[in-house]
Order: sequence, then structure tokens, then C-alpha cells
Amino acid sequence: MIRGRLFALFVLGMTTAGIFPLAQASEAKLPGDLQSLKMDLITLNREITQLENELMFPSAETAVVVSVEAGSGMRLVDINLMIDDKSAGYYYYSDTEFAALSKGGMHRLYAGNLTSGQHSIKAVITGYEPGGKDFQRTVTYTFSKGAQRKVVELKASDNATRTQGDFRFREWEIQ
Repeated sequence: MIRGRLFALFVLGMTTAGIFPLAQASEAKLPGDLQSLKMDLITLNREITQLENELMFPSAETAVVVSVEAGSGMRLVDINLMIDDKSAGYYYYSDTEFAALSKGGMHRLYAGNLTSGQHSIKAVITGYEPGGKDFQRTVTYTFSKGAQRKVVELKASDNATRTQGDFRFREWEIQ
């Protein structure tokens, strides 16, 4: 169906460009008809584009990203993520990847569709504290998902004494 519409748009473009000449007998009334058809095709194309965007980027999409505060002495090794008590992702950070995170980068740990309503995130994080001591910490967060796309950020940073790591969640909606 979309191919047929795109073909009609192609033929209309070729006709108005003069590549496919129209019959001489009906030229008198075609310009008005062509203009009307062209406006209908433009409107149809706009609607098709909107539908494609809704299919490609559904509003139920939710993403969980991981970041590290610049200058933090923490070192993340891996993260095991669960959403609503179901495994949602696991990632092991190499030295190069962690260096990118510590310079302000973000890593998308999860991207998927979640229904509207309350959801809980549980992350088991393994790493090294600023003093070099290894740790494994579990952090949880509950958020409400509406009709908009949602991004939840898990940010690792030092606490005020710079002796151990701290984890904060931040969320925002994208239209």
C-alpha cells in the first residue's frame, strides 16, 4: 500500500517536471486537478511519515543509561540490571569503556517497551571505591511510566568524603 502511494508521488513528480508528457486534449483542466492531487499526496506523505515515526519510536519505549560523574574516583566493573524482577541487562566495562564513561559518556544498558504504570529497577553493581576497595552494591529505584518515552539515568559518583561510591537516579520524559 505504501509502495503504491510512493509510486503515485513519483509519477506526479515526473509529470510536473515534464518527463512524462500528458495528453494534449486534457491539458486545460489538468493543472487544477494536478494541484489538488499534489496537495493530497503531500498530506498523505506527512501522515505516512508520522505513522512510521510512531512505529519506529513507540511511546512505550523506556531506556536505562549509566553514567559516571567526571572526576570521580570510582571504577565500575559490571552492572546486572533487573526491571520488575526480570533480567533486563548485564554489562562488563572494559578499561577503555570506563574511561569514556568517566569523561562524560553514557552507556545505554537497557532499551525496551514498558507499559504505563509503576516499575522498579534493581541494579547490582560491582566496582572499586575511590580508595581502591572493591564493592558490590545493590540499588533500587521505583518510577512511574506514562504515555511518553522515559529515560532513567543511573549515575555513579563519590560521596562527600570521597571514601565510597554513591549512586543516584534521575529520570526524564521525551516527547
